[in-house]
Amino acid sequence: MASPSTPASTPIPASIPTPAATSVTSVSASRTVDAIVIGLGPGGEDIAARLARGGWSVLAVDEHLVGGECPYYGCIPSKMMLHESRRADASWARVAQRIREEATDHWDDGVAVERLLGTGATFVHGRAEIAGGPATGPASDGTSVTVTPNDGGARQTWTARRAVVLNTGSESVRIPVPGLPDAVTWTHRDVVTAETLPASLAIVGGGPVGCELAQALTGFGVRVSLLVRGGRLLSGEAPEAGELVAERFRSEGIDVRTGTEISGVQAGEASRYETSHGIPASAGPVDLELTTGDRLTVDRVLLATGRVPRDPVDVDDWCRVLDGAAAEGGQPVPGRYAIGDMTGVGPFTHTSMAQAAVVADQLLAGAAPRPFPRHAVPRVTYTDPEVAAVGLSEGEARKAVEHQGGDASEVHVVRVDLGASSRGWIDEVRGHLTLVARAEGNADEKGTGVGTGPGAGTGTSGGVLVGAAVVGPHAGEILGALTVAVHARVPLAELARIPWAYPTLHRSIGDAVAQFGSDVIGAESAAGPAS
Repeated sequence: MASPSTPASTPIPASIPTPAATSVTSVSASRTVDAIVIGLGPGGEDIAARLARGGWSVLAVDEHLVGGECPYYGCIPSKMMLHESRRADASWARVAQRIREEATDHWDDGVAVERLLGTGATFVHGRAEIAGGPATGPASDGTSVTVTPNDGGARQTWTARRAVVLNTGSESVRIPVPGLPDAVTWTHRDVVTAETLPASLAIVGGGPVGCELAQALTGFGVRVSLLVRGGRLLSGEAPEAGELVAERFRSEGIDVRTGTEISGVQAGEASRYETSHGIPASAGPVDLELTTGDRLTVDRVLLATGRVPRDPVDVDDWCRVLDGAAAEGGQPVPGRYAIGDMTGVGPFTHTSMAQAAVVADQLLAGAAPRPFPRHAVPRVTYTDPEVAAVGLSEGEARKAVEHQGGDASEVHVVRVDLGASSRGWIDEVRGHLTLVARAEGNADEKGTGVGTGPGAGTGTSGGVLVGAAVVGPHAGEILGALTVAVHARVPLAELARIPWAYPTLHRSIGDAVAQFGSDVIGAESAAGPAS
């Protein structure tokens, strides 16, 4: 369970100024409001604005930048780097300038703050602490929150009459590497803020962040070694996805080393100068001793070993904070909600935004009209080839069926080669599409994706998709149709009837569905017999 102190975000590199406190000018002296939102990543900013526009008095607090990790250090800058790296005339100087000036406004959130204040919300750059902790119920007069402004001003005590929404995010896992000098150690934030790049770099970690940065930086001429403790890249995806990405990486000159960790470090005399942000632009070399017995000399070491929730909490399907573990019967804390990475549902901007909508609908409508669709959260890794998935894998689906007392043989899987499609043949594509279905069309109303009732309201005794994965060009775009199918529990019989455009890569969806056969697809749908 989360600690009583809930920092709103991870500190940025020390060379980039921390935002000062925004003066409070629109709240009465009592400092009592309808809602307090702590942490203004995308979902937090969105719900604060929604509530304020809905007529609620709102205090929004964040220790760092309004908008959070995604626009300043994550999704947007990293995709800008990937885009630029794939140009024939790729220029780090050009993309670094775009990131500074166009994407982040030099890591200044003034525009975002003004946009938020324009909704009627009050905002303070500072640190918030909830009396009793995130999972402690409110007092009779509401929840007390202490705010310490960034500018060192006096601590303020606020009371939320109706709700507190938590969105405190996640932070990078920084594994200890004994002997590794700070001067040569980077995280993804250092890459995003760098004005120049090292000649060589070792990336520790083979997850989405490590893989995306490895390919992007290679495109700018950096010699990249990717050190992965496990046996393959992208361990959260199907094995064949990591294998295909690794093959592509090696063809591009990326030194992929699986089953490898750093066992020792010998640092040479560093030669450094600082950019305008005070970030070392050259350092090293550093000699790495690896667990394989090899040695590797690089200028920098980038740690990309994943992220963990800063203040993890359990929530129900309506994003209400529970007073204990969900598996142990935890009950909702009155007036307490959590969204985003801290809920453990999925560390994605789209998760946080969707959860914000679920909470806002409850608070503004005074009811809980819809749960968060845990069964259909998509994810995409933007390497080339892209890796995308939604819903359950084959193993997860079988476990879910067995947990409900069903037979794992009800789960069926098909996989098709994207290169075998007409468009795939034309474009000489390497990749594949995998569909996971349950034969009887069972769909879980509680969000696991595998349920207990035939058709679950779909009007079919046939199968439904419970998961899908795509590896190949534009996989994230192909996943759009599959996300709709998993989310809405569209019967396979309906998917089989769709005239998928020709020649496209997404036409492979229809090819894959057809391979399930009539016993799995079923013969009836809400629109009538399949033909």
